[in-house]
Amino acid sequence: MIRYDLTGEVATVTLDRPEKRNALTLDGLAAFREVLDRGTEQARAVVLRGAGDAFCAGDDIASVAGLGGEVAPATLATRLYDALFGPERVEVPVVAAVDGPAYGGGFELVAAADLAVAAEGSTFALPEATVGAYPPYAVARVAETCGRKRLLELALTGEPVDAATAESWGLCNRVVAADELDDAVAELTEAACAAPAPAVALVKRYVHAAAADPDERARLIEGFFAVADEPDCLDAAERFLSGGE
Repeated sequence: MIRYDLTGEVATVTLDRPEKRNALTLDGLAAFREVLDRGTEQARAVVLRGAGDAFCAGDDIASVAGLGGEVAPATLATRLYDALFGPERVEVPVVAAVDGPAYGGGFELVAAADLAVAAEGSTFALPEATVGAYPPYAVARVAETCGRKRLLELALTGEPVDAATAESWGLCNRVVAADELDDAVAELTEAACAAPAPAVALVKRYVHAAAADPDERARLIEGFFAVADEPDCLDAAERFLSGGE
């Protein structure tokens, strides 16, 4: 599910479940945070990628369905929080290389990354509300990046935006042709690695100062309990799993 490779000073974390468009399972969320921490210890920068034709389709709804059922809301909330907020908490630059859809949790990983390069044709969406859930990282951070009304459009409608729009909204640093993605990511990553590690860590610490707020985790996790037993939310998840029937 999560592949880790170390080449020189750069660790690459690949969401490797192409048959499910790299959708994140509960175990996958935990594994992601583990390899992210490993990259911090072993590398000067971490690159996030998706295998196949998608970056990440978000959470595997089937594996975490029924927030009041097999998966306890607290378990899901904790795993999501630790994974999605992980990139801003580690001390090395995290660069997202996006080629294909980045939806739900995938969108949030791109938003959480320090830098992001997208291939033309990539799309971005926050469909959680349409299936009776909510996007924890997005509601906490994305308004700072793209503006409140744009975040609300994304979060309330679930409709995707293209890579050019994502760049203009501040979600990506660059948009390039698909065959130029690797070179663009390497160029940006190498530049980020050139600065002394203590200076990079200090910049990240102050840019992401809100990450140190001890109450933030509790506030966001409360949201999962708020929707866990709502009939309308459970019905929306069931419709999604049944193909909209």
